[in-house]
Amino acid sequence: MKVVVAAIGSRGDVLPFTHLAGRFADAGHEVTLVTHATLVGAGHPGLRVADVSSDPEELLAGPAARAVRRGSPRQLSRNRQLFADFIDSARQPSLEALDRADVLVASTFAIAAVHEALDRSVPVVRAHMWPEHADLRGVMPLLPYSWWLPAPARVLARRALRRVEPYLGGVDGGWRRGRLHLVARHPVSLTTSTLGSLYAYSPELVADEPTDGTVTGWWTGSGPDRPLTPRVAQALDHGGDWIYVGFGSMHQRDPGALLRRVDAVCARLGVRAVVQVPGAPAVDLPHLLAVTDEPHDELFRRVHAVVHHGGAGTTGAAVRAGAPSVVVPHFADQFYWGSRLHLLGVAPRPVPRALATTGALARAVEAALDAPVRRQARELAARVRGQDGCGVAVRQVEEWLAHAESR
Repeated sequence: MKVVVAAIGSRGDVLPFTHLAGRFADAGHEVTLVTHATLVGAGHPGLRVADVSSDPEELLAGPAARAVRRGSPRQLSRNRQLFADFIDSARQPSLEALDRADVLVASTFAIAAVHEALDRSVPVVRAHMWPEHADLRGVMPLLPYSWWLPAPARVLARRALRRVEPYLGGVDGGWRRGRLHLVARHPVSLTTSTLGSLYAYSPELVADEPTDGTVTGWWTGSGPDRPLTPRVAQALDHGGDWIYVGFGSMHQRDPGALLRRVDAVCARLGVRAVVQVPGAPAVDLPHLLAVTDEPHDELFRRVHAVVHHGGAGTTGAAVRAGAPSVVVPHFADQFYWGSRLHLLGVAPRPVPRALATTGALARAVEAALDAPVRRQARELAARVRGQDGCGVAVRQVEEWLAHAESR
């Protein structure tokens, strides 16, 4: 089977699809991964990478991402060109691969690849890191702060998202004609598929079953975990109570101020922190150990709590490690995962970035370090241990395609 896996976005957006593409290759399939080559790393034997040249870090640090964080349709409209350019960057790398593909597995924002696949009658499987189907008790993934809303307001929030969708990639017919030079014969949204949808998170976190696909479990690597660097391993070995603080690819307006705030939190609680903040200046703060690239799965098993942005990948790593979370959501599905972890008893109530003062963070970390929360986190980790998300996803796509071909 010739499989094209397309994913664009931050490192956290792309990494699960890299693992999935590798498992397709392990299963004997011919695989092309359409993504940002700079985020793939050393690659995987038998895996071809078609490079998407756009820079996700630039988008996340710019006005378009700020518009999404604020949830303003007007600001999204003003930055429509930036979104459209970014989404369109996956089109050209997808063309050659799709001409001989049996199936496309596309991330939420790989909309250009979906358009091209539909025009070539290539079956499409959409893959999502959050539950598009859920009743959203707690949050509308792409609309910040809606986790405070009652049920009727959440319904309105979902309708509002549908109105915003065209700005998150220009998926309307005009964009299709103008950018892809294709006839607007297929309405395409963030969830369009022809075979089914894959949901790459653990069913232990979200009880609602999708009607259009399968919840697989997280997509992680099948090999041994990368070890910690000696510097970090030695620091953790020396004892003391350590936490982790990092917000993935989320742009920080003042990284130095963030570090000082975290240091103050640690001083107040008598803990130390491994901090991973891109762009942070070199500062000598007594309670912090700054790092650049440590393996989350291994690191999170060694700390007492994980302070993070609530990205799907980081959320999964914290849960698998049995570490309580403190979620500081910035935008999108991060609010959803922060709410879910709180409802599951493995995290205090999320602290949105705008409200993350020294006092608020200290109270949240202190709550996460409570014995009942730590016990609940360990119990949840035991329930998700052994789940093979990539294996489930590969077998499901094989089954869907075989069923479609037998009709």
